[in-house]
Amino acid sequence: MVGLSYRIQIRHIVVDKPEVADLLKTTIDEVKGTTARVQMLMRLAEKYSSCDSKSDGGNLGWVEMGSNDPRLTAYDPVLDNQELEEIIRTAVRNHKIVKGRLFGPAETKQGHHLIMIANEFGADNATAFTGSSL
Repeated sequence: MVGLSYRIQIRHIVVDKPEVADLLKTTIDEVKGTTARVQMLMRLAEKYSSCDSKSDGGNLGWVEMGSNDPRLTAYDPVLDNQELEEIIRTAVRNHKIVKGRLFGPAETKQGHHLIMIANEFGADNATAFTGSSL
């Protein structure tokens, strides 16, 4: 069946100094529960992030990670920061980032990012069309 896909919604905080990223990470990691961690990231992004996405709680939008459509072998970049998108795609493929857990800090030219998968769509079918659980 063509048409199944696996997409993730990315939220992040980007700051200039690694020490600030580490402090924010500690604050978020201390929160219990996935929903509460996402909400904490959103509040901290609005206050501390240097990215324009801070006005939307650090929302970078949805990134398609896989599809069972054989015509799709590569994906066009979705994020303005392609360096960050490659970090995210690699982390998902290597099982380093999962929904509701903070990943990072990851450094790009933009700064030091704390990244979280806030939502995912099609995760139940991810293994069926990618050959792995992404």
